[in-house]
Amino acid sequence: MQKTTFYKLGELIYPLRWYIIMMWVLLIVACIPFLPNIIAPFKTTGFVDEQSKSAISKQYLNQKLKFSSDNNILIIYSSKTLLATNPLFNKKIKQSLSRLDQLPIKHDIIFPENNKKQISKDKHTAYAVLILKTQDPITDKVLVDLKSLIKTPSRMSVLLGGEPIFIENVNKQTELDLYKADFIGTPVAIITLIIVFGSIIAGVLPILLGGGSALMILTTLYFLGHAFTLSIFTLNIALLLGLCLSLDYSLFIISRFRDELHHTSNVKEAIAMTQATAGKAIFFSGIAVFASLSALFLFPINILFSVAVGGVTAVTVAVLVAVVVLPAILAVLNTKINLLSFKWLGKNKGTHSESWRWIAEKVVKRPLVFFFPILLFLLLLGYPFKWAKFGVSDFHIFPQHSESRLFFDKYAEKFNEHELAPIVLLVRSTPKGILSRGNLSKLYDLARKLQDNPLIEQVTSIVTIDKQLTKSQYYALYVAHKSLMTNAMKTLLETTTRKYLTVIHVVSKYSINSPETKTLITDLRKMKMQKGLTMEVMGTPVANMDVLNRIASVLPYALLWIMVFTYLILLILLRSVFLPIKAIVMNLLSLSACYGALVLVFQEGHLHQLLNFDPQGMLDISLLVIIFCALFGFSMDYEVFLLTRIKESYESNHDNKKSIVFGIEKSSRLITSAALIVIFICGSFLVADVLMVKAFGLGIAVAIFVDAFLIRTFLVPATMALMGKWCWYLPKWLNKILPNL
Repeated sequence: MQKTTFYKLGELIYPLRWYIIMMWVLLIVACIPFLPNIIAPFKTTGFVDEQSKSAISKQYLNQKLKFSSDNNILIIYSSKTLLATNPLFNKKIKQSLSRLDQLPIKHDIIFPENNKKQISKDKHTAYAVLILKTQDPITDKVLVDLKSLIKTPSRMSVLLGGEPIFIENVNKQTELDLYKADFIGTPVAIITLIIVFGSIIAGVLPILLGGGSALMILTTLYFLGHAFTLSIFTLNIALLLGLCLSLDYSLFIISRFRDELHHTSNVKEAIAMTQATAGKAIFFSGIAVFASLSALFLFPINILFSVAVGGVTAVTVAVLVAVVVLPAILAVLNTKINLLSFKWLGKNKGTHSESWRWIAEKVVKRPLVFFFPILLFLLLLGYPFKWAKFGVSDFHIFPQHSESRLFFDKYAEKFNEHELAPIVLLVRSTPKGILSRGNLSKLYDLARKLQDNPLIEQVTSIVTIDKQLTKSQYYALYVAHKSLMTNAMKTLLETTTRKYLTVIHVVSKYSINSPETKTLITDLRKMKMQKGLTMEVMGTPVANMDVLNRIASVLPYALLWIMVFTYLILLILLRSVFLPIKAIVMNLLSLSACYGALVLVFQEGHLHQLLNFDPQGMLDISLLVIIFCALFGFSMDYEVFLLTRIKESYESNHDNKKSIVFGIEKSSRLITSAALIVIFICGSFLVADVLMVKAFGLGIAVAIFVDAFLIRTFLVPATMALMGKWCWYLPKWLNKILPNL
């Protein structure tokens, strides 16, 4: 046969096999020391559009205040017997926090006695606000020290909350979820692989390579995490993608190698042929996955950028291991790949399967009988997506027993939960200072106007401390008689105001993702200010709205990116104008089934008790984009492997139906086996306590099941049988200009 690029690669790997293996082992050993601290660089959830006006305004405010409001920590104290209005209650709080002076970070504390809004209506619960005056993310060590310094008063309970605690909890839970998923998924994957190959050696090898790939991915992300600000959800998603791709690719390479060993005793020839067929398919599949995930770079949303970094890292490692390291190991193992075989599992049976051949013959003989029912069924699975509501995840991503969830639930029970995520108004003055008589008067009028808005529950600012105070009295208090200010007033002024700016906190009457809150944000942004004042709108509700708007504006370009690159990759590989279009449509069908399942389970709450989560009443928009990009590339694994087998046969016999049957017979057993492994691994993420990880696992598992067992087995062959010779149509002029590998 003609020696193609990939055939030559196989020939090159054979004499270098020991050097490649030694290099791989050295890399693995070099990664091990970093494993204990692998999660350290990830310190943000990433639900923010860093290029939005709200994010830029927030960064400006942090620089002016010299600290970040994201570092505030709330400490809730509850007592069944003691009232928070009792001086003893506040005394116990002060005693509880008395050792915080040992913290290395400057801080202020707002006690409930200084702000009556920090006392619950039943008077049995109150909270203190710890303001950590630093712009840097709070480290785990600082949090450990902080928690150790807070004493729990007798006959009282204490709960801690806030962004630093939330991120710490996600980090810890993410790490625990990885261990749980590995504990469940690895044994199932090993058993499945042994059954598929009928050999312990062949079955265990992909797991060993997958583990090595995971270590490489995690270590690479550890270093990238120091170079970029990456979301704490990066590791789980990247690891899931890396493991699934690595196992899929290993399965395809090992199967093809064993198949080639049946036809030749020359190991070098077997490796070269494996590379020329399965290796080429994997390379193109990897490029397709890479192109799909790289579309996430188009979004200036941190979590999407982070997953793009993680996903691109994962697919790069998986492809390199599959087309370089694995062939080197197989070149050393030779026929020993079949050691410790089980005859009853079908040793030396290869990928041949009479049952798959029988199914394929039935489908190509009567394609319409299979095409329309399955198409209608898939459309039915995707129909619930019509009811989808989009938002950004909040504390509901945790189960009820977690630390952050206990805090949020207690706060929601005793206080107004909307106060935890206020709309923040940054008011700036020119040319006079914000505390000048004229600007204070304008600020006073603005606050009263906001308080009259029917969508607003509460307004907090330096001119709303006391309803009885007039404009002149506020001016006298802040300028002429500062000695009369209470500690609470001094703290409020210090934490919200500088010479030319101040902050107003606005609490909506509605939830942060509600249409009413979005309307309020839009109205605030359009509000006309009096001369000398400007206002910028920020805060969590605003950041969420900016994320939704930015994703909506960028999404068409991302979709175009994915479609165009996927089409071009498959056009070059398959030498067909229409098969790439067919592949894209099939991927969209599996995606619709995935989204339909996510609506039913995570939005509507079906099975929420079984899966141990509380439904959010909406779908996280970032997660949907991530799944789209990941799954669109993921599905290409099976599409490429199936169609390259069909094309291989068509090039020799030019019979479309026979080629379809041949491709199904040779690849469907592998595709469904690979899919089962991916489903089990993704299914193992359903035990995760972080809802984002759980939803990602279920979404991928549903889509892969539909893809492998319905689309690739029935719908693809039926469609190709209906298309006939048009499957392989390629104009001569186009064939001449396409690169030929």
